[in-house]
This record gives sequence, structure tokens and C-alpha cells, in this order.
Amino acid sequence: MNVLSLLTKPWIATCRETRDRLSDYLEGDLGARTRTRIMRHLAGCKHCRALLESLTRALEQLRALGSIDQGSPEPATVRAVIERIEREGR
Repeated sequence: MNVLSLLTKPWIATCRETRDRLSDYLEGDLGARTRTRIMRHLAGCKHCRALLESLTRALEQLRALGSIDQGSPEPATVRAVIERIEREGR
């Protein structure tokens, strides 16, 4: 480890630490010091920022899927599915 790394280690997270904690960062589950270290790292690392953006988009899409009100299926659809399961089970 070089001198610069030793001096900045307490203040800026590494790529590995940032990747390992991105989910916690997005969920707000980090302490203030760790969050600040991650933020400082993200400010200077385009690779980790790209990973953060990708993870953010994925989480937004998953949340959108969970919030879609699909309602109940039509009774005819339910009967058709049950009949098919019964036929294939024989």
C-alpha cells in the first residue's frame, strides 16, 4: 500500500468496500462515517457510479413491478388453468 492510500483510507472507501455496501447505501442503512466514505468514493470513481446507477434502475423497476395492481384473474382463466394442471397431472 502506498503512502497516499494510507493517508486517504480513513476518508475514502475503496471500490471493493463501495461495491459491497451499495445496497445498504441505497437503503440508507449505513452509519454517517461509512456513508460519507462511500459518497466520496462515488464522486471520483466512474465505474462505481455506473454500478450505482444500474442498481438504482434495477431496484426502481422491481419496485414498479411490485406496485402494479393486477387484480384477480377472470374465472374462466382460473378454470382453464386448473383443468390443464389436472390433465397434465394424470
